[in-house]
Amino acid sequence: MLNIKTGTKFSLEHLRENPMKKTSDVNMLKEICKEIEKEGKVTGNHLKRLSAAFGLRFTKAWNAVKERRIKKYVFKPSGRIVWIVVGKERDYLVMPAAKFCSCEDFYFQFDKGHLCYHIIAQKLAEGSGRFDLIEEQDHFYKVLIREWKTVETKVSRKYQRGEEATT
Repeated sequence: MLNIKTGTKFSLEHLRENPMKKTSDVNMLKEICKEIEKEGKVTGNHLKRLSAAFGLRFTKAWNAVKERRIKKYVFKPSGRIVWIVVGKERDYLVMPAAKFCSCEDFYFQFDKGHLCYHIIAQKLAEGSGRFDLIEEQDHFYKVLIREWKTVETKVSRKYQRGEEATT
């Protein structure tokens, strides 16, 4: 078979032998985040490896981490946790255990082995401890989730109308 974008040949055997890029990216990100947590700092080597693997998505993620735009909401007494990445136009809900983000990039690219920068940012923030911790009472959970979903719905409609949506 021929890859139309690159013009290179590949075989179905190659696809079977090499699991989706998503798996290797996720595993590499997990590995580096564990190293960061263990070492207690982000090193130049970590930055170089992440940049090589994720390119511009890493740059955007790292900027979000440095600017402390990652928020960890902990609801009491249930202990529910919600991660939010504050974007340029809105907040994005990230669920790390499910490898889910509420951004359009996630919806349209994740099945192609692509991690959005919000998921990368959340993982890096958690591994490095660079996030804002916000504790709220459980009765605010539904209110905040409804608010985040309302914004998500508005942006999705805008995207469906063909207007440019930026994350």
